[in-house]
Amino acid sequence: MTLFNDLKNKLSIANYNRVRIAQATIYLLVIATLIINFNFALLIAGLILGYILFTLGVSVSLHKWISHRALDPRNRLVKHLLLLLGTMTTLGTPIEFAAGHRTHHKHSDTEQDPFALTNSWIHNIKLWFLWMETDKINPRVVIDLVKDREIKFYHNNYWKIWSVYPIILFMVDPVLVVYLFALPVVYCLLGMSWVTVIAHSETLQRWFKGTKPHNENDLSWDSVLFTWLFAGEGYHETHHAYPGERNYGKRNNKFDLSGEIADLLSKRVSSADSHL
Repeated sequence: MTLFNDLKNKLSIANYNRVRIAQATIYLLVIATLIINFNFALLIAGLILGYILFTLGVSVSLHKWISHRALDPRNRLVKHLLLLLGTMTTLGTPIEFAAGHRTHHKHSDTEQDPFALTNSWIHNIKLWFLWMETDKINPRVVIDLVKDREIKFYHNNYWKIWSVYPIILFMVDPVLVVYLFALPVVYCLLGMSWVTVIAHSETLQRWFKGTKPHNENDLSWDSVLFTWLFAGEGYHETHHAYPGERNYGKRNNKFDLSGEIADLLSKRVSSADSHL
């Protein structure tokens, strides 16, 4: 009971709300700066950094490693690098992200799924901005993560760690905060919007000619376009069919960039069993 109560405290609604406020602020900063102080060179740099941050911070770190334990970081340096980049994505602490994602997999596209689409366009827009139903998340699904001292450290010190990079950029030039931090974060947020909304929409599946090569257990589907945009995470249906696989290319004989990188950064040869 003590451990369960500790988990509930660690997954506080207050921190989820702080993350949402940070995300909204970052969106507004990017939009305002692109209108008022547009810089093409910095835009390209920000998009490149966004792709890198999504690949390592979201796909390899928060998703394949922390949520699914599909890899084991090669050493402590790699582990801390992935935790740092995962923190910078502004998607919540490693434990918070994994709690939501594991619950999503356990109850995919059902009433118990915190990311499930409904007939309400207001609800679905909220999901696009990652306003998931946190009351549906069971803290027990991340009990293994709370036992990891280093993951727990990044959870407990999330905002202190998160703020270092943008503060340094601000001291150099406030505009750099937007282009080299906020813009890459927006890229990550849009990548997660693909995963939570587009990749589970039957209507959008028809628009983007999405495929379902492995199973019909939920509404997820694969997309070549989003695979290139988000470093292999476009193989969303393949991922749902094999959630413990870190390199989706091994399941569909296609190229998975983040999977190849995950293979390089992991000490294990093969992927782990899935964590739901």
